[in-house]
Amino acid sequence: MIDLEKMSILIVDDMDNMCRSIRSMLKILNYGSNFRLAGNGKEALQILRQFSVDMAIIDWNMPVMTGIELLDNIREDKELRDMPVIMITAEANSEIVAEAAESDIDAYLLKPITVKSLGAKIQKVVDRANNPPTALRLLKDVRNLIEKEKFDEAIPACRKAIEADPTSSRPIRTMGEIFFRKGDIDTAERWFVKAAQMNHLDVFSFHHLGDIYLKRNDLDKAFRFYEKAMKISPRHVDRAINFGKVLLQKGRVDKATSVFENGIRLAGNPTELREDVARSCLEAGAFDAAIAQLETLLRQFPKRLDLMKMLGMAHQDANHPEEALPYLLKAVEKEPDAFDVNLRIARIYVHMKQTFRAEEVLKKLSRMDPEHQEVRRLIAKNI
Repeated sequence: MIDLEKMSILIVDDMDNMCRSIRSMLKILNYGSNFRLAGNGKEALQILRQFSVDMAIIDWNMPVMTGIELLDNIREDKELRDMPVIMITAEANSEIVAEAAESDIDAYLLKPITVKSLGAKIQKVVDRANNPPTALRLLKDVRNLIEKEKFDEAIPACRKAIEADPTSSRPIRTMGEIFFRKGDIDTAERWFVKAAQMNHLDVFSFHHLGDIYLKRNDLDKAFRFYEKAMKISPRHVDRAINFGKVLLQKGRVDKATSVFENGIRLAGNPTELREDVARSCLEAGAFDAAIAQLETLLRQFPKRLDLMKMLGMAHQDANHPEEALPYLLKAVEKEPDAFDVNLRIARIYVHMKQTFRAEEVLKKLSRMDPEHQEVRRLIAKNI
């Protein structure tokens, strides 16, 4: 049981004055006796794994690790996942409403925060935590049975949860998850469709429907459901990115590119994600798609030689030797003994019939590896 007056509260916000303001409001309300402050999700996780905390009040938009990334970590940790979380946001966008609808967020609070609004929200969340509805208690039992792969026991327990709260989509999509985990995707599909019809913000159901159609190799339907899920919330963008990689392997480059761009945009254009996409496109032979990603990255980071090298290679593999050459030459300036880059430059010079330049690079390559067969062939061709 959580005691309103004695509980331990973690406040997470990158604005120190906001953390202190919330703490002051809590003291006015006489809510909580122990307060811990963190400036981002990473700091908050360290605190949560080190100290006992009854409730977290988290800002949605933070650097280093965002509020939603912190929430993911909390809900995936068996020791922390049942802790009540209140999310603070500047606006009630569909993304945060979707998360609250999935019951991962116990409540959300709009800025500007007042003592009255904060007090009312906390009291409601604590009351719910201390006296959880029947359906919620049953769903926790179902979750434990699913984790133990006791699916046949989970089904009747989930039916009881549906009966306890027939207006909620959560127990219905949980039933879908049971059958999905059992391998009965036809039955799972029916439950997920029903959940999605009840709650058009149920991201979980849309993603699983995408997974089901992917298993059936129905890529167009899978694409539609993944795209719908991403539009609601970017929280599970990684699953959509993985779907884009599957599309690449199946030669559906246009659809893969669309999935990637949506995912990158919704995730806030993170550099690492764009680089991962570029490498996946290169590996799949989707060179034009890789070039588009790499050019965007290079505009952001014009001095990164690794990006220049990758972009030069992508242009060359896409049969754009003249576009490739400037990038490869810049890369080799800093890594003059990079055999693979020099070899690519030699190929381009031979292709462009620039005999003297080709000869200079080929001599260098021959000194580095006198027995290299392709170098020997290029020397013969360049004569």
